[in-house]
Amino acid sequence: MKDALYHLLNRECGRDVTVRGQTMTLTLLTARELLEIRFAGDGEEDDFAKALRTGAALMAKSLRQNGAPVFESAEAVLDTLSAEEINGTVAVYQNWSKEIDPGFDSGEETIAALKKD
Repeated sequence: MKDALYHLLNRECGRDVTVRGQTMTLTLLTARELLEIRFAGDGEEDDFAKALRTGAALMAKSLRQNGAPVFESAEAVLDTLSAEEINGTVAVYQNWSKEIDPGFDSGEETIAALKKD
């Protein structure tokens, strides 16, 4: 899990692309920029936006470095990271959470295997 999070947060955020013969750099947008573009027309927030905002809040509360929060707020996460980075980190958190507490709806086989360990 730590390796996945490290890879996610330390990867490149730009990629060269060729458009009409010109080489340009395509950059990942921050989550806030993506939300602004997504809702520029209708202003309606959908499930994607809600999930992104919830993921940013989760990261703001759960990511720490040397015991201190990495981000001041969910807004700081949205301003700093891309949607892909947020969703990837949330996936790492969810997988880790399931390992620790698989929940009552995990199925008898999963719970039996965990009891053996």
